[in-house]
Amino acid sequence: MMKYTKPAIAALFAISMISSGAAHAQFGGLKNAVKREAKKTKRDAEKEAVKEAEKAINKAIGGTTGTSSRSRKSNGSATLGKPSSSLTSLTKCTGLALSNVTVGNLGSYTFQQGFSKEKRTGFINRKPGKISGSCIAPSLQPQEILYFEVDEKKYKALNKGNDWTWQCVKSDNPSAGTTNYWTWNSDQYLGDSHMKLHCGNDQGVSDCATGSNSSRASAYTADRKKRGKYGISFMARLNEHSNARTEKLYCQYYNKRSGQSLVGFEYLSAPAR
Repeated sequence: MMKYTKPAIAALFAISMISSGAAHAQFGGLKNAVKREAKKTKRDAEKEAVKEAEKAINKAIGGTTGTSSRSRKSNGSATLGKPSSSLTSLTKCTGLALSNVTVGNLGSYTFQQGFSKEKRTGFINRKPGKISGSCIAPSLQPQEILYFEVDEKKYKALNKGNDWTWQCVKSDNPSAGTTNYWTWNSDQYLGDSHMKLHCGNDQGVSDCATGSNSSRASAYTADRKKRGKYGISFMARLNEHSNARTEKLYCQYYNKRSGQSLVGFEYLSAPAR
């Protein structure tokens, strides 16, 4: 049996009403609206009728207007739980403790100085994350950022020179090997100034600093070094391939010399366009 989306049903319903005269009985305003558009082409009139009919159908079934089911699904609404054990078993953890695990986004925030409001770019929408199995981090929606800290001396002792690399495989076919969607070998996506938001920010982040981006970055670095920590961040990047589709990827930050990984996690990779 052929299935139709709600907009498609609305279109067929509206057009059939226009041709049959049923619009007057069911949606009198719809017929009048079409008459007022008599100077338009038939195609334009049908478009208007479809809009009106879809609004009426949405109202009748208690739905919402303005957001289709397709757009709701494409805005990162898919639920990601913990990656399967068949994936996490592929990751051998270094055993280095991950602390201050946080998930958020890079974006604009505002802060107030007297009567004026100013904007800056920083790590926003922060929420705490929980590590499972010693190094498996929370799953990420498209363009979410994972941040965590490790003991700086212990972390740097694991690197003898270009030993670390990000590796990602398709969750539904890990045996196919690593994807080549992008190349990113840095352990830091966020800048230091992104971490220390300006005090008085609308994010409610109290661990803050004042002044320029440079001075706030210095404040973050000084605080981190005082605690003996090193900050690592990774963004769930969009897929730039022309044949891209939304899919789950499982990634790990892998040490080529030891064969162990600092962290592993799953994320939803969405098309860039």
